[in-house]
Amino acid sequence: MKLLSKAIATSLLTIGVASGAAAYTINDTGSAAFYGQGAPGDVLGGGSYQVQGMDVSHDQDYLYVTVSTNFGEANNVRYDFGDLFIDVDGWNPDGVAANYTDDTFVNQSVWDYAVLASNDREAGAPDSKFGYGGLSVGDLMDLNGADLLTSNEVSAAWNNSGVRMDQEVGYQSGGADAGDAGVTIDTSSAINTLSFQIALSDIGLQDAKHQEIGLRWSMTCANDIVEGSYTVPEPGTLALLGLGLLGLGLRKRVKS
Repeated sequence: MKLLSKAIATSLLTIGVASGAAAYTINDTGSAAFYGQGAPGDVLGGGSYQVQGMDVSHDQDYLYVTVSTNFGEANNVRYDFGDLFIDVDGWNPDGVAANYTDDTFVNQSVWDYAVLASNDREAGAPDSKFGYGGLSVGDLMDLNGADLLTSNEVSAAWNNSGVRMDQEVGYQSGGADAGDAGVTIDTSSAINTLSFQIALSDIGLQDAKHQEIGLRWSMTCANDIVEGSYTVPEPGTLALLGLGLLGLGLRKRVKS
């Protein structure tokens, strides 16, 4: 009986942790890596543009996303950190080609929101060429009717420099302010991280209903892209499992 009680307690603890924040990693390596159209491989331009992947989790109030990348905005005069795209209706990349090499900004998932991540969005940034004016890191933009910044525009701004063409890389104009997200950028180690905290209520997921959401991030040259899906578990599923285990333990005690 003691062993059963201990097992149930351990299971409940595990379930409690899991129900607080279900975690998942979108890897940017191997056969599952998203390339997008415009280059023959995962990374264009060398290892300094490498994206390792994206860690995603949520709790009852927030969606948490952390991107890990070799790319650093501060030491690159041409390219910036791109914005985090969110599709609350699922992930729908174009085509069936390996690594989604048919996908472009014309036929990609229809993104619903973007969290702004480039420091060069601040007014007067010397190396910004896109007239961001007045926007700030952490602004959450509703993309209904918005114009997106593409890697083609980035290439043209820098005299047709080498980028992965035909990719959406950030918000540009025409959308509505949907809230403020927390954004923390850590460039203190060899691998830089961009961490986002988005209120579920700001993106219409306050009920945390069971559904797939799409996520995407790249630097503005799109030389490497991480894109994929995360499924928000149905609320209460793990809690019900925990109650079932507890009931089993109580029934066992009565019988013994």
